[in-house]
Amino acid sequence: MWYKKYRWKHNPFSIRVNPGIFVGLGNERKKLASFVEGGNIVLIVGGRGVGKTSLLKWLENRLKRHTCFYLNAEEIKDGFNIEAFLIANKTFLRKYPKRSVLLVDESQRIGDWFRVEAQSLWERGAIKSLVLVHDGLAPDGSDIKEFPVNLKNRIGDRIIHLKKLSKEDAYDLIRIRCGKYNPFDELAMDEIIKKSNGNPRKILENCEKVCIESDKDKISKYEVEKILKENPVADVVKKMS
Repeated sequence: MWYKKYRWKHNPFSIRVNPGIFVGLGNERKKLASFVEGGNIVLIVGGRGVGKTSLLKWLENRLKRHTCFYLNAEEIKDGFNIEAFLIANKTFLRKYPKRSVLLVDESQRIGDWFRVEAQSLWERGAIKSLVLVHDGLAPDGSDIKEFPVNLKNRIGDRIIHLKKLSKEDAYDLIRIRCGKYNPFDELAMDEIIKKSNGNPRKILENCEKVCIESDKDKISKYEVEKILKENPVADVVKKMS
């Protein structure tokens, strides 16, 4: 496999969510944890690849004293009953699991019927907190106008906006993923971060692409420029096996 030439045992740039490796978003993480532990309804918004699902999984990993239920809205069909779902996972002598937190990823894909039912469970105390992850909202959250009025009021200002990584956090992302052996010099990392516009997923994809395409042990800015200019991500997939 391509990664063996860099002394790695596996692909360090996999975009599969790993809550144990989370870089950046320190303020956002602190706010989110505080909102949830305070028993609120929270909305996480941001473009694709900025770390929304990773943040959700980080939260699930952090809330040791809570019972978290993760749902991907892409898999929720009409007629899905949230209450039945919670009760099916109940703990001994309790109708609902203690300190339940419902985490809904890709919530832009669900209808108002689901949002209303989830809000009702929160208002009745069946769940302690509700976290909705929404893709594609405007930076000021104005697209939330599509939500039911009561739900918007319950969310209030508890909206976590995710944007691109700072340069320092982007450096850390690359260095942590590479581990003991980092083939990129500082200028090469600068170029990857710039080409990726600070988007975490794109940074990982471009690191992987450059490493697959390069025949160098040490990768320079020139090598990054050449590869990222010439080869779209889709073309590299063919060379990964």
